[in-house]
Amino acid sequence: MAIRKRREAQAESDAEKSAAAIKHIRNSVSLASDWWQGKTHVLIDMDGTLIGQPGALFHNLFALFALLRLSKLATLREVLRAMRKTQDIVLSHHGFATNRDAFFDTLASELNVARTKVERFSEKFFDSDYPFICLILHSEPHARRLLDLLHATGRHTTLATNAVFGRREIELRLKASELHLHDFDLVTSWDVMKSTKPHSDFFTETLRMVGARAESTVMIGNDPYYDLPAHKLGISTLLVGPKLSISDIADSLEKHMAESRPS
Repeated sequence: MAIRKRREAQAESDAEKSAAAIKHIRNSVSLASDWWQGKTHVLIDMDGTLIGQPGALFHNLFALFALLRLSKLATLREVLRAMRKTQDIVLSHHGFATNRDAFFDTLASELNVARTKVERFSEKFFDSDYPFICLILHSEPHARRLLDLLHATGRHTTLATNAVFGRREIELRLKASELHLHDFDLVTSWDVMKSTKPHSDFFTETLRMVGARAESTVMIGNDPYYDLPAHKLGISTLLVGPKLSISDIADSLEKHMAESRPS
C-alpha cells in the first residue's frame, strides 16, 4: 500500500513537472537574439510545424485507400487486425534493424504472405493513391524562410518527423510547403531509424546519428506528447502554438544573424 502511494505521488509530481514545462515552453512568445548562441543543431518536426497539421479528411482517405489495397490479400477484419498489430510493433521498443523492417516483416507475418508481396502493394499505394491524398495538405507560409535562415547561419538541420514513413512519402508531404529532402542534413525516415516518438530513444538515436550534444541542440515541434520528451533530455524545445509561431522563430534567428555579423 505504501509503495503504491509513493508511486502515485511520483506520477502526480511528474505530471505537474510536465505541465509546468509545457507552460514554460508555450510562454516563450519572444526569443532574445542571443538565445541561439551555441545552438549548432536543429531538429524540426514536419506535421503541424513545417506543413499544416493533416486533418481528419487526410487520415480517413489514407486509411480508406490503404485498406482497399490490402483487402486483396485478406478479409477486411484480418487486415484491420494485422494493421493494429503492426502499428503496435513499429511504435514499440522492437528488435528489428529498422522501423521499415518492423513494418513489413510484421504485416507480412500477420497476413501470412511473403514480405515482397506486401511491399509491392505498398509501392502501388504510394505511387498511385498517396500523391493524390497529399494534395489536400496545407502549407506553413514561413517554413521556407526558416529553413533558409537555418542554412544561412550554418546550423545542421534534421527533419525529425516520426519515423513511420519512407523518404519518398515524406517528400510528398513536404511539397505542401515547397520543401524538399535536400533541405535537410538528415531525415528520420523509417529506413534509418529503429525508434519512434514519443520514446526518448528516438531523440537519443537522432543525436547520435548527427553527432550532437543535447545542450547544443534545438527541437522545434508542435505536439507536447510527441516532441516534449526532447526537452526532458536537455534539448532546448520550442513548441509552435498560439503564442509561438514559425514566423516568430524565424524572426529571432534573423535578428541573431544580423547581430552576429562583424561590424
